[in-house]
Amino acid sequence: MRKLSIALALLATSPLLTFGQGGKILPAQFGGWVGEKYTLSVEPLSAPLAAEVRASAPEAVDYVQGQNRIHVEVCEYGDPSAAYQMYTSQLHEGMLASFVGNNAAVDKDGLVLLSGNLVVRVGSQRLVSEADLHELIKSLPGHDDKTPLPDIRGFLPSAGLVQGTQRYSLGPEGYVAAAKALDRGAYAPLAGELSLGPKSDGDGEVMLAAYNNGRGGREVLLLVHYPTPQVAEQQLHHLKPLLESKQEFAGTTVERDASLLSLVLSPSSAEMAARLRKAIKYDTAVTWNEPSTTLTDPPWLLVLKTIFFAAFGFCVLAGVIGVLFGVFRLLMKRLFPGKIFDRSKSIELLQLGLNSKPVNPDDFY
Repeated sequence: MRKLSIALALLATSPLLTFGQGGKILPAQFGGWVGEKYTLSVEPLSAPLAAEVRASAPEAVDYVQGQNRIHVEVCEYGDPSAAYQMYTSQLHEGMLASFVGNNAAVDKDGLVLLSGNLVVRVGSQRLVSEADLHELIKSLPGHDDKTPLPDIRGFLPSAGLVQGTQRYSLGPEGYVAAAKALDRGAYAPLAGELSLGPKSDGDGEVMLAAYNNGRGGREVLLLVHYPTPQVAEQQLHHLKPLLESKQEFAGTTVERDASLLSLVLSPSSAEMAARLRKAIKYDTAVTWNEPSTTLTDPPWLLVLKTIFFAAFGFCVLAGVIGVLFGVFRLLMKRLFPGKIFDRSKSIELLQLGLNSKPVNPDDFY
């Protein structure tokens, strides 16, 4: 980071460089616009914030077309989430959505656009056609990056939202800047208590926005999302006594819904805070995956084969048992004649006497 700061300072104080083949990111020309000067007019980030979003050295190019001149700035960040953080930090109230991209905002002074892990700012964008802007974006590396942006950005309620006040942060530095930008600087010290960023124990991320309360004032909603409900529950128990112990946090409460914590910072009333929380677009579903089996009928040829083999096996078993029993019977008759088998004296026959000759039990053997 020290080398980055030195490089930024040298570029900022050096004379303008002649723009020839284009910079590392920005093209030499697009549409009917030709790059004239390669300059560095972007204010460098603070070292902690630059480390948080893994910012590269920004680029700035002046493009001309006839008598028209525009200024384009671009900066590359570590990933689309970090770029989204810096994109929201450049929004301000009064900006409108632009058709140039899915994440683009425009005002009378220029255009701010998110493209993959790049944030692009175009000054005097009214002088550029939409087709030329599309061509510029397509010329940037990673413009077709399909990495999903943080889910938390879709949790914000829509009703009453003040456009341009959305702020996302994946670390404490961005949260502090967002709290101050939304006039809630008193809550900046919470940055160390929310366990934000991948280097913390909680790995949380935050989303803030301002809302009109219908009474001439504004409410500021803070959402904190954690990887699991267990981590969110731990943070809930940590934040509750902290909010209750300090006077500057009076009226602010924290509630948990699965992995999401919600806080309305210094609300005008408890009813307004409850109404804003109720509008949060965060749904959870608990599922239970039980072990299951899939029953399938085997082929009929396999069934018939199994039946024949089973019947044959039973026949063989019955034959073997019969032979063994016969051998055993003959052996017993020789060793113990008339004692185990063929015991005529132990056998009695019930006779009806239908004929004159009685039945002799020895006739059975």
